[in-house]
Amino acid sequence: MFTKKAFFVFLALIALFLSASLLSASDVKTEDLSKAATEVKADTDPSNKSDTLKVNTININKATEVELSAGLKKVGPKYAAAIVKYREENGDFKSPEDIKKVKGIGDKIFEMNKDVIVVAD
Repeated sequence: MFTKKAFFVFLALIALFLSASLLSASDVKTEDLSKAATEVKADTDPSNKSDTLKVNTININKATEVELSAGLKKVGPKYAAAIVKYREENGDFKSPEDIKKVKGIGDKIFEMNKDVIVVAD
């Protein structure tokens, strides 16, 4: 049915296809991880003697909808848009807790994100 040469070419094409599929799947995962705005990094500065961790923060007075939905847990595009709309209509948030004034953002979501929410740089 197949010659040996045709069979090995067929196998090589399958192997190439599978390896390309695996590589592209791993690229997507790496991209998703690199987009995480709340990545926790250990402080590697040798002059810093403390054992504290630095946490990236989200300034809710300046963040875009995309940054809010990527950086805050349980905040998708709908809530991110509501945060931006509230900010535009009412001015800057005075404290991180003020985010709870946005419809749909309650104690539960605030508690999940209170360590990353800031209102000033």
